[in-house]
Amino acid sequence: MITSDTDVRTGSDALRIENLSKTFSGQRALNEVSFAVPRGKITALLGMNGSGKSTLIKVLAGVYQPDPGAALTIGGTAMPLPMTPRTAHEAGLRFLHQDVGLVDSLTIADNFAFVDRFRAPGTFGPISKRRQHEHVAATLEKFAISVHPGALVGSLNPTLRTMVGLARAFQDEEESGVQAFAKNIVVLDEPTASLPVEEVDTILTSLEELKANGGTVIYVSHRTEEVKRIADQLVILRDGKLVADEPIAELGVDDIVSRVVGKRLEKTRIPRRGLREGDVVLAAQGITGRRLRGVDLKVRSGEILGVAGLVGCGRSELIRILAGAQSPSSGHMELAGKSYAPDSPATAIAAGVSCVPQERRREGAVLPMSVRENITLGRLKTFTRNGALDGRKERNGALRLIEQFSVKPADPSRLIGLLSGGNQQKVVVARAAGFGGTALLLDEPTQGVDALAKQEIANIVRGLAADGLAVILASTDFEEFVGLCDRVLILDRGRLVAEATGEDINEEHLALLCAQQGAAA
Repeated sequence: MITSDTDVRTGSDALRIENLSKTFSGQRALNEVSFAVPRGKITALLGMNGSGKSTLIKVLAGVYQPDPGAALTIGGTAMPLPMTPRTAHEAGLRFLHQDVGLVDSLTIADNFAFVDRFRAPGTFGPISKRRQHEHVAATLEKFAISVHPGALVGSLNPTLRTMVGLARAFQDEEESGVQAFAKNIVVLDEPTASLPVEEVDTILTSLEELKANGGTVIYVSHRTEEVKRIADQLVILRDGKLVADEPIAELGVDDIVSRVVGKRLEKTRIPRRGLREGDVVLAAQGITGRRLRGVDLKVRSGEILGVAGLVGCGRSELIRILAGAQSPSSGHMELAGKSYAPDSPATAIAAGVSCVPQERRREGAVLPMSVRENITLGRLKTFTRNGALDGRKERNGALRLIEQFSVKPADPSRLIGLLSGGNQQKVVVARAAGFGGTALLLDEPTQGVDALAKQEIANIVRGLAADGLAVILASTDFEEFVGLCDRVLILDRGRLVAEATGEDINEEHLALLCAQQGAAA
């Protein structure tokens, strides 16, 4: 819990943006955007991938220079433009990005602090670890983070990493309590995107307490339920333009989504017809791993099998084992009735089992490479002739999958790192499912993508299953299972404890099944 000792007066604008534009190579990423951020409130900044949110944040951070004509006022003071990262920090802007920016191999203390602060003035000698740890411990205490400053960041779970990143944003404040929060504006870019649903509440509660203590927050997220819970004001960008700036109190989740997308999304649901009757494609018996404890499963041709459970249940480990990225401690697997024991993802792919991993940017895509190279990566034998790569054949193959999986823009030479998150994910799915095979493994396939891309990916998965592919979907988002999965398995601490089918596949029932198992611990 964030500590405070006085009340903070709110009501004035903490930040005012006027006529903000940003042009890249003749293309406007931001087009005369103007809005105000009220002090002591949480303002949600929303928009589909490519809407201009990240560009706006980078302008505020001093990374990008805006086009001439923009004006920026912070706390009633007009800021000279362009800002630099230093002037942005001095003006009270604090940023927490989606990847948090912590170094796993360093301690929390070493991630926090500039070492010169803890040397004696005017010396180049060793730093004082005692002073450094005292400083970091005091900052962590403000956010009720019970972890030692000497702990390695790599040992922290994702929620603690995010909380530590949030605390680090306030590390250099001399004031204690509420004064440290009231004078700054913290900008959070998708802070919960990589967190399981049951862990998100810790972050949201901290932000609510930060607001209660006078803090001003700009909150970027694709999760509209979170926005509805914590935000006071809604700002939406679409194609670089401001399309909404209004209070959020009277809006429902569907209202927010329709404003973001520009239309209401019609969710297509698969009629419940009982279990599919296709042949068993992939089967596992008694699979044990670091977390898993004797898991059995079967998935049939044309079936979409969901895997749910609380954090630490073993969802991702199950996917890794089935994909050949991790060997099981014990157990047996079969593919199309024959023994299946892949010793690598390449072996699994050769057998017909492909995977879309949870960490798209780290494990699923090679960001400095083109869309074409990412789609054909690992499949180059398909495009060789007489032992040499046939460039035309490769390009045509990539174009076919770009069209089939609705990747935008449809440019195979474009760097995948320049695509929106949703289109990056479609490229990864295209590589996994576009070259045949019998089974597709999906681990959090719509994590960090906007509502429209989420619906498009769901439609792609439906189409693949309709063509006979066996699909296993691991997710922390119960909504993904609804209308998509034929069955959902519930894991708890590595064991299969329940199964939902038919009309029982709804968000409330799945949440109840998972919560009941967690409560029984």
